[in-house]
Amino acid sequence: MFVDEVQLTVKAGNGGNGNVSFRHEYLVAKGGPYGGDGGRGGSIIFVGDEGLTTLLDLKYKRIIRAQGGQNGMTKNCFGKSGEDVYVKVPIGSVVYDLSTNTIIADITRNKQEVVICKGGRGGRGNSSFANAHITAPQYAESGEPGEEREIKIVLKIFADVGLV
Repeated sequence: MFVDEVQLTVKAGNGGNGNVSFRHEYLVAKGGPYGGDGGRGGSIIFVGDEGLTTLLDLKYKRIIRAQGGQNGMTKNCFGKSGEDVYVKVPIGSVVYDLSTNTIIADITRNKQEVVICKGGRGGRGNSSFANAHITAPQYAESGEPGEEREIKIVLKIFADVGLV
């Protein structure tokens, strides 16, 4: 079966939230901030593959999601970043954004990588906000949301043989 046009929803991962925590040490009244940063969310990346000739693999996948970033932890431990999702598409694929009707990518080479949706940035923990005036901040940043798009992938068909 030959499929040359597919509509999908792609959602990048959200960034993890920063952490608010403080050091607790023996005989130390105020230990200071100790919260780690959140990890970044995973991105959706399309990769050109010369071995593919049709979009049949993507026809039955309506939603492609990337993993979100982990929240920051105590002891200045950063959260784990979400894994990127690599989607193989045939060479000659054109990716359109349905909401704006613009071309996002035109994949023309083998192993060409294009980021379709970028993952969200992780939030900073309270140890990132400490300075000389605010020695024990009691706030942290939330992670940014990942991008979400409705896309259409159209395969350009190249003629191998011409009739005269």
